[in-house]
Amino acid sequence: MASSADVLYQDLDYYAVLDVDPDASADQLRVAFRRAVLRHHPDRSGAPAGLATRRTSLLNRAWSELRDPVRRRQYDGALSRGVAGTLAWPVALGEPLPAGSRRVRRPTRRASEPAEPSPWHQPAWRSVAGFRVPAAVFLADPDAQRRWIVEHFIGGQDWRDHRERYWLRFAATYYRERGRLEDWAGIAERLVEVDPSFDTLARAGLREAYVATDRHLAGATFLAELGGRWPDGSAPRTWLDREQRALLVDYRERHVRRGPSGERAANADLLLDYLDGLAMEPTYADLRVAHLAHRRAGNGERAVAILDRLLAAPVVDGDGWYARVQLLTEAGQLEQASTLLAEIARGEHPDALNSRRVRGHPSQRISRARDRLARAQRRAKS
Repeated sequence: MASSADVLYQDLDYYAVLDVDPDASADQLRVAFRRAVLRHHPDRSGAPAGLATRRTSLLNRAWSELRDPVRRRQYDGALSRGVAGTLAWPVALGEPLPAGSRRVRRPTRRASEPAEPSPWHQPAWRSVAGFRVPAAVFLADPDAQRRWIVEHFIGGQDWRDHRERYWLRFAATYYRERGRLEDWAGIAERLVEVDPSFDTLARAGLREAYVATDRHLAGATFLAELGGRWPDGSAPRTWLDREQRALLVDYRERHVRRGPSGERAANADLLLDYLDGLAMEPTYADLRVAHLAHRRAGNGERAVAILDRLLAAPVVDGDGWYARVQLLTEAGQLEQASTLLAEIARGEHPDALNSRRVRGHPSQRISRARDRLARAQRRAKS
């Protein structure tokens, strides 16, 4: 067994370790690796066991680096610049180096020649959220970093003059925390225009900004325009459709279901017009709230027109039949409501009597519908 004093080490590049030319193809590289492994195997090489094991380990390291095309391309670039990594190949005394072995020549300079400082090496500055801050501020707490960035980069700036993504992200958070909601919404829109990725869109908080600024309908239009970036049925498009619908639902609950009767009716028509313009089908809840708003405002003809749209919609489950009875009762169509309730009780609409298809027991639903209808009939007679 060779002692450590009998072993020399030669720095070889990875190709020299595998005994293959740097221009070799991937198949040639694989063949060279297998041949080298067999040649230096402890059972076949005749070299001391420790030496053979060390060589086999180095062969595996060189192969793992060069077998990957990307890593090999990076290594070749470093090799051409003379800065590639090397492996200390063990050589016993009197043993020749591998055929075709090459040392990596590294650029040398005289000891008296000072190294040229890098223009990027500025130890007095550090990076925080994309901004350069003094090292003293960097070493302080995060609040100090934020204050310094706001003082030197955000304060007194108009976000309309910026398109840097790091600046917009930081300013959006700053404006939201300070209650500058209009600026927050504007920056969120600018950010998704500058960066079209879905990740930025999902993190921008557009829906929250539109709700905070009460710009539901304008926000729904903007989201509809963004939808053109992705095909129908894709995950980003489905996410955008949900966000758009959530905005319109919030508008309906704030401005159509609540408020003065006249404003509610006007907002109901505005909502339905927006839905038509966006090619979105109004939901049953949209039409029902709009119908109620126009009834409360005394717009009889408009209320009847919306009621006809509601009644023309197909009933998709058992709950829908009871909802239709309630709708007719509230609209004053008591005879139609009574007829439909009788059909349900006779079993002409089986889904309405299926306890698995309705919420609550069918007999209790029928009983409550009858009570509402009876109260409405008494009010109509009085």
